[in-house]
Amino acid sequence: MNNKGKVAIWAPLRYANYGDDMQAIAFALMIKGMGYDVKVFQLEESLAQAYGLESVRTIDELCRNVSLVVIAGGALLTPFRWYKRILNKAAREYEKDFKDLYQATLRYPNVKFCAISFGGDGKVKKPETWFSHWRIDFFKSPSFINGTVRLRGDVDMMRLFGKDVTYYPDMLFRACDYFKPKMLPPTDKYRVGFNFKRGKYLDERLIRDILEYAGRHDDMEFHFTTTHMQKVGLNYQYVPDRVVNNVFIDRYENPCQLLGVLASMDCFMTSMLHVGLTGLTAGTPFISYRGPGKTKSFLKSIGGDWAILPENITLEQLRTQFWNKRREDLYALYDTSAIERMKDESRKQYDFCRKIVEMFA
Repeated sequence: MNNKGKVAIWAPLRYANYGDDMQAIAFALMIKGMGYDVKVFQLEESLAQAYGLESVRTIDELCRNVSLVVIAGGALLTPFRWYKRILNKAAREYEKDFKDLYQATLRYPNVKFCAISFGGDGKVKKPETWFSHWRIDFFKSPSFINGTVRLRGDVDMMRLFGKDVTYYPDMLFRACDYFKPKMLPPTDKYRVGFNFKRGKYLDERLIRDILEYAGRHDDMEFHFTTTHMQKVGLNYQYVPDRVVNNVFIDRYENPCQLLGVLASMDCFMTSMLHVGLTGLTAGTPFISYRGPGKTKSFLKSIGGDWAILPENITLEQLRTQFWNKRREDLYALYDTSAIERMKDESRKQYDFCRKIVEMFA
């Protein structure tokens, strides 16, 4: 038992998403190292046991007998139209989280809530159009104190709620400080990783060509990854219905396992910024396929215009333009000094967390 009291950590961990898990666990380990006990909201039990953390199931359990709740990153500013907040289950659940958090500020008026390394899409939007009144009320609450964001544009967004937040690069730039990658067995084959959303993010022809190539050739491995534990039943990310020779499905199990998959690739192709960014911190170049604007903006900020793919790129174009280069040579095409600056600056997310813990816990 530590003697400095206890700090609570909240994140939307019911979805067992690797990014949320990494952020919550990294902050928890750092705070434990400061001499505090830590309890984490809805952390999956196997992860709680692996990292020696207490997991609590309700917001009342989380807020009881603490003076600080650290909100570990997360897409707190993700915009949802009103109809999505009604019709989409995940959006409904997310807005319900903000109802619970706001009501907790009323039941526990002495508890401060501080969100660190959170964000949205970096754009300023009219809150009443995109957020529930619960989310707005929570952000405006005096219990919700100034934190940090991971996209510069979100600084202006939070001013609409009367908050003066600070921008630092994403805390996941320091993922390897807290999680040792569990590498895949070595191979002489060229390894390519994929993480695709279904729907408009997927080109069925390209997928078919990849699977056919894998079955007919023996010079490459293709790894399809997911970022949620299978037990939660989210299926918006593509994996093949069947595997053939040289095709692998690497489902998320724990942070070290997924980080090891990313670190074992020669190149990673994704429509999701966080997955690519995490791989980048382990030295794996990523290329953006049908990704959102924030992914393209990030790549441009590190000299990665070359890594933004045309929507209808073919397998042959991928092989000749990217998959014939060593990972070190691809990585060197970025502005590596910009990446190193971001890695260094992202330490300030952790420094900020330390300061807030020392002030309020």
